[in-house]
Parts: sequence; C-alpha cells; structure tokens
Amino acid sequence: MNKEKSNLYTPKIILSASSIIKLALRMMANINRTIATHNERTAYLALRLVQHHQMNSKCTNKNLLLLSLFHTIGFFKYDPLFNPNPFENEVNLFSTEKETESKYVYGYYYLENMTPLKDSAIVLKFFNKDYQPELINFFPQAEYKSIIYLCARVNDYITNNPDKELPEDLNSLFPEKLDPLYVQVFNKANKDNKLIKKLNSGKYSEELLNIVDRIQYNEEDTKQLLKFVVYMLDFKSTSTFAHTINTSCYACSLAMRLGLSEEEIDILFASALLHDIGKIAIPHVILEFPGKLSAEEMGIMRRHVNHTKKVLQGIVDDEICENAFRHHEKLNGSGYPQQLTADEISLTQRILTVADITSALSDTRSYKGEFSKETMINIMNEMTQKGELDSSITHILETEFEEIHTEVIQQREDLRVDYNNVFNKFYSYYITDTSDFATEEAELEEL
Repeated sequence: MNKEKSNLYTPKIILSASSIIKLALRMMANINRTIATHNERTAYLALRLVQHHQMNSKCTNKNLLLLSLFHTIGFFKYDPLFNPNPFENEVNLFSTEKETESKYVYGYYYLENMTPLKDSAIVLKFFNKDYQPELINFFPQAEYKSIIYLCARVNDYITNNPDKELPEDLNSLFPEKLDPLYVQVFNKANKDNKLIKKLNSGKYSEELLNIVDRIQYNEEDTKQLLKFVVYMLDFKSTSTFAHTINTSCYACSLAMRLGLSEEEIDILFASALLHDIGKIAIPHVILEFPGKLSAEEMGIMRRHVNHTKKVLQGIVDDEICENAFRHHEKLNGSGYPQQLTADEISLTQRILTVADITSALSDTRSYKGEFSKETMINIMNEMTQKGELDSSITHILETEFEEIHTEVIQQREDLRVDYNNVFNKFYSYYITDTSDFATEEAELEEL
C-alpha cells in the first residue's frame, strides 16, 4: 500500500555506538593492519592507565577511548600533498618530518568535524612535539596527548623490541617527550609487567572490547559515529560514501511505499548504510579505475560482498549482515555471490538490490557520468524483464520516481556532513594560509 510523501518516515539508528566503533576498527585493519593494531594496543594501555590516575574534569574516558583508537586516522587516507602510501606497513608514526605531521593534522580536522570529539581532537596538531608542562594550563585537554603519546611510544617500543625489557625510566628512551607524572602512573599500572604481558599474549583485545561495550554515548553521538564510519569509505573510494547514503535513502522511500513496518525500515536502513562496507578491503586502483574492469579485476571487485560479511559478522544482527551480503543477488539466480533465487531472497533484500542499482545508475562515478531518468528506467525494466528484479518494486520506482528522488534529496541531508570542510581546513593550514600555524607555534614557544 502506497503512502503519501508527507508521511515520509525518518529511520531510527538501531546500531549501538560500541558496534559502530568495532566496525571502524575492522575497517582500519583492512586498510593497514599494523597501524590499526597499534591503535588498539595504545588504547588498551591508555584506558588501563587512567584507572590509576583521575584525569582533569575537562577529560572523559569516552573521549580518551575515541582519541586513542583513532589518533592515527590521518594515516589511513592517501595524502596528495605529502604522498606516503597509506597502505604500507613500514611507517614511522613518531617522525617530526612534515609528511608525518600532516597525517596528525589531517586526523585533527577529520575527528573534529566527523566525531563527537570536536575541540578535544586538537591535541593531534601537536602530537609529536616535546612535552611542555605549561600547556595543560593553557589547554586542559592536552592531558589526552600526554596519556596517548606515552602509551603509543611504549607500544611501539615493545613491538619493535620484543626481546628487550622495558626500562623503568621511560624518559631514557624518549628524552623530553613524556609527561613525568604519567611515567610514574604507567609504572604503577604496569607493576610486575602485567600490562606488557597482556599485550604480548594478545589477551588485551577482549578486555579492550569489553571497555568499548561499557562506555555509553548518547543518541546524537551515536548518529555522528555512524556517519564517521560511512565517510571512512572515502579512504578507498571517493564515490562510495555518497553512493551508500543515496542507496539508504532510496531503500527507505521504496520500503515506505511497499508498506514495510517502521521496524523493518530501520533494519533496511542500517543494512543499506553498511552494504558496501567491504569495499574498504578492495584495492583503490580497482575501485577508482576509470573504465571497464577486466574479468580478473571484476572478480576482485565482486569479493566486496564477502568482505562486507566478514566486517559485519559478530558485530551487527544476523539479519542486517545477510541483507548487506546479498545486495547483488538476483531473483533468477544470475547474481552473486551465492546465485540465490527468488524464494531465497526476502522483500527487504529485493528492495536493497533495487535501491543499490538505482543509486549506482544515478550517481557519477570514476568510469561514468550520471544517467538520465529515462536511461535508468530502461535499464531497470530490462533487468526486470530478464527476471532479475522484483517488478512490484521497479514499477513503483518508475511511476513515482520524481517523488522518490525528491525524498532522497530531503533524507540525505540528515546524513550529510560538511566533508569539504575537512579538506579546506587541512589545505589552508599547509598551503593557502599558514598564519594559524605560525600563531600556534608562537603560542607554544611562549608557554
């Protein structure tokens, strides 16, 4: 039964903040497992450290968790200015060279605009600078930097020196780099080498995930974290996050007209937002190839649905995982990866497939421009006649496309983040206007 446009339903976010954070960690591991593991181990040490020392009132455990888990987020994206490969494992995270500094600066702007961290993320701007005791009076959140930097350096040392003991005087390893207070706190927390033993045994991982589960985020923070994960797809493909958002909105408008319940639409919406998350594991050169892929390359591309299932499995509900996994199946068995047929594909999954194709045809990609409405409808009708798509869904799309398209434009505003703001601030910092950088340097020198 069709519904009027005025009854447009806004889906609820049914994913928890902890699930979203876990998805982000898996996505990062698919880009660079070495740095992703470094982040998790650093976060574990940082959170255990604050069990032995109360942070100042401007700092919270949930912000410390996010900052420590994602403090290297800038290393996961290709940087056209300084250009180190974001997919290589041999990275010096503590270099004072500009190519390293730029990654933390980009991370600052990314986390400031894309997560609940906001002004706390600024500590990344001076992450690799020497310890300055007066800075905390000027900026209380600098305490995050003291904690995370120490834990990151400790983890880096024990990872690269597995046969060496960690000296009690950490300053002997990193002169003038560490906050003396937190050196003492770390030694207390690591009594009898218990933290290092946890890292070396791998048992820290379960403890860290338990901490992630316990820390609470409000509804607005959770929604922002979900956007953060969706926009992370840009690290591999500049068009994928826009396609993901459009697919989600098309799916909701179609589902509404097909009479799905609010609960079913919420599940479909979550499935659509996550349906291409596996593309994070596909090589950038294939995702952004400006032409027709070879048979071998297409085989690699098609693996994205398997990667999607691997990223989602055990974190989100099975129904959401299966919906996302099956979005390239066709009713006549010609789809992939399982060549399912009509009786095995639910209505929710059929809607997601049509929404995905609609978005793909109407989006601009590296290999194509935006198709006209007429061309798109003709392609969908051809696929329907071949028995690939559900005619009840494509008929609604054809007869109500203008209204549906208008709704998509309205709905996607709720998911939009001013992503260009990240780039504009970053490039301004290094190219167009360096006055802010000079001012910050002077202020730090005076303290």
